[in-house]
Amino acid sequence: MLSESALYAGDMPIESARREPSPWVAPVLRAIPALVVGLIITFTAEHSASLGLGILAAFGLGTSFVLVVTSLRMGGGNPQRPLHRGLAIIAGLAGVLALVVLATAGGGLALLLLLVGGYAVLAGALELVWRIRHRNRSPVARDAVVIGIGTLALAVVIALVGDPVSAVGFFGAYAVVLGVFLLIAGVSLTSLTPARESSAS
Repeated sequence: MLSESALYAGDMPIESARREPSPWVAPVLRAIPALVVGLIITFTAEHSASLGLGILAAFGLGTSFVLVVTSLRMGGGNPQRPLHRGLAIIAGLAGVLALVVLATAGGGLALLLLLVGGYAVLAGALELVWRIRHRNRSPVARDAVVIGIGTLALAVVIALVGDPVSAVGFFGAYAVVLGVFLLIAGVSLTSLTPARESSAS
């Protein structure tokens, strides 16, 4: 049986005393897959539905991986942990479905619009709901409302387009803007320490 001293660090449980990553790490890591796929679209001449599905798969799976990694490094009391887990599920599901569509149907504009729009609605809504619930508990809550509104705006735009060139182009623009915003948000959080973020919760 573990001794009491082994279970506690000072007066705090080891789980609570575990050092969490700095607040800026999560948004910066999350920006990487968004910027990568955004730049790929920008420098690719052919904006087909198949390309869009492939890019969505890379974005979804890459984003899901980053969010899972960052959530595992967060303590149970970190308010961002459920947000990252929820977004990881949504992004991962979108990525997997995009791969399935590519493998079985070979592409298709309707399916591309459905998957991108579905991802945008679910992810944007989750960001906004989390922001409302944690507006006074986390320093990144102000960023979540911007990301949530921008992601929902993507869903509206995707619903209005009728060709793959526009659909892929708008998704690429969204990815670039999201990546740049996350980088800026990460830089703005470099002065915060994990202890200050935890105290905000």
